[in-house]
Amino acid sequence: MIAGPDLVTTAVEPHEFLDFVGGNLSRRFVKNRDDLQHRIEMLDKRPDPDGRFRVHEFFCHDDTWRMTMQRLASSSASILMDLRSFAKTNQGCLFELKVLLDTINLGRIVYLVDATTDQAFLEQTFHTLWYELDEGSPNRTLPDPAITLCHAERPSRRALHLLIGKLVDR
Repeated sequence: MIAGPDLVTTAVEPHEFLDFVGGNLSRRFVKNRDDLQHRIEMLDKRPDPDGRFRVHEFFCHDDTWRMTMQRLASSSASILMDLRSFAKTNQGCLFELKVLLDTINLGRIVYLVDATTDQAFLEQTFHTLWYELDEGSPNRTLPDPAITLCHAERPSRRALHLLIGKLVDR
């Protein structure tokens, strides 16, 4: 999970809270490319005893989130992009959509949407980005390209199973 300063207050875990209280929260933020590489190398990618995998957070400022997103996307087996509440004001999402279409095979990506997603703008965005695909995009030569959307109108066990199924099928 990539989070900016605006999400720190909603995604803080106990150890991060202790860093905040101790005045050390800044050490949680990716500082540069070398720091990002070190953090990635230090990730524990093994499942926990209960079989679940941990969520790793990468707190980023405006000068590091783009490289962090690109690096994590390139090394991920599947990608979930949350487009709930997506609208024209989400310039960061527009950057991420472009990077994903230019560099990651569509078969590895699932987009999460709901009633708050501006569906017309999303469709227009995908059409525009498709015609602007980078020459080296793995999606340029797909015989039957398809965007995978997962509609989840409200949290439920069914929606979770649907989403996990789509991610596992990647």
